[in-house]
This record gives sequence, structure tokens and C-alpha cells, in this order.
Amino acid sequence: MSLSAYASANHIYFLTETTPPYYWIDKDGKAQGVNVDLANALKPLLPFSSSLEHMPWARAYHEALKKPDFVLLSLLKTPKRESQFEWLSKVNHLQAALIRLKQRDTAHVTSLNEAKNFRIGSIRGYGSAFFLQQKGFEENKNLALVAEPEQLWKLLYMERIDFALANFETGQYEISEAGFNPNAVTSEYVIEALDAELFVATGLKTKPDKVNALRNAISILKANGEYARILKKWGLEPIESAQ
Repeated sequence: MSLSAYASANHIYFLTETTPPYYWIDKDGKAQGVNVDLANALKPLLPFSSSLEHMPWARAYHEALKKPDFVLLSLLKTPKRESQFEWLSKVNHLQAALIRLKQRDTAHVTSLNEAKNFRIGSIRGYGSAFFLQQKGFEENKNLALVAEPEQLWKLLYMERIDFALANFETGQYEISEAGFNPNAVTSEYVIEALDAELFVATGLKTKPDKVNALRNAISILKANGEYARILKKWGLEPIESAQ
């Protein structure tokens, strides 16, 4: 049964995927990360109830895009998405890179065209995956798409793919959580066209009063310093110009 079956007029679902340092489950089975702390900090500031739900990215994106009252806590802002969401607050600036195993020192690229000669992995539903497809990469040929970051890194470390397209900073967390050594990889090629800002966002079907309440709650966290403390706790630099 979908989450919307339980939705009420006085509830918001914060949605997250497993992407450290934003969200992951530690060895004791406890949820950790920026999104956990942010959802907990927002909860008492909102005039309605809220909960944090974990699901694969493609499903989370679809829920937020098509239904009211779903809030993505870490969504990349792209030109295509700009008019499809209410952008509540900037979280971080991200760069995407082709990441390889250091031992695969014969895998070198200086352009996307060169990368087409290799097998690239990405997350299904990610903007970076769509970008590769638009540039001519084909699934089951030179593009492998998976549902979760853990699967992506497993493919790389098992040498089923040559490169993982990911953010190198967050990738370090993901690799560790997947049980691999983050020191075994290196950033081969940064794709500048994929530089993007990460936002808290909700779909256009969420009612204006809830959108305003969310914006106001986030503004309170920024004003009292809690927002910056949460980001710094997980190794992220607060963005002063965040809207």
C-alpha cells in the first residue's frame, strides 16, 4: 500500500534515499545523517505532523512530483525540474565525476565521448543518468542503472563497470557504508555540466499554506544556527546564500 493511502490533511512526508551523509542506517540499525537531523529539527516547528520515510530515489521522486505533501530533503535543481517543484531551501553544491578504482589505471578519459568506450554506472531516476542517456549512452551497452548507491559501488568494486558517476564527497560515505575501502577509488573526470545545487523541495500539488509553513520552519532553523550546525556535523559547509 502506498504512503498516500495513509496521508491526512495535517501530515507531511519527508522522503529520503540511502545516500550518506544525508541518510543511512548504521551498524546498530539506527538511521543517521543530515536528513534525519533536519526532519527531527523541523518536526516541532510545523503546524502539522510529519514523518521521515526512506525509499528508492525513482519512487521518492515520483511521489513528490505527482502527489501533495511529499517533501524531498535532497533534490538536485536542474533546468527541467525548476518549474516542477517548490524549492524550499538550498542544502549543498555538488559536482559529479566519473570515479574509478585506482588499480584500474588503464581507464582514463578526458571527455564524455571517450567515456562511451567504457561502462558507466549511475542511479536510475537521477538527473545524471538522464544526462548520460541524452548524450548517447545506452543501457545494457555502456550504461548500467541501479536502484541504490550500494548497488552502484558493488558493481564498481566487482569491476562490472569501469566508472561510477557520482559525487566524490558523498561517495566516500556511500562506499564505506557498502563495506568497501573508499581509499581505493579516485576521481577521473569531473563533468562540469552536472554541477548542481541540492535543495529541500516539494511538488506543486502541496498546498501553499504547507509550503509557507515549511519555508518558515527552515528559516527559523537558519536564524538560530541549527541548520548550519546540522550541515557541519556531517561534514558539509553551510551555504550562506541559501534561499
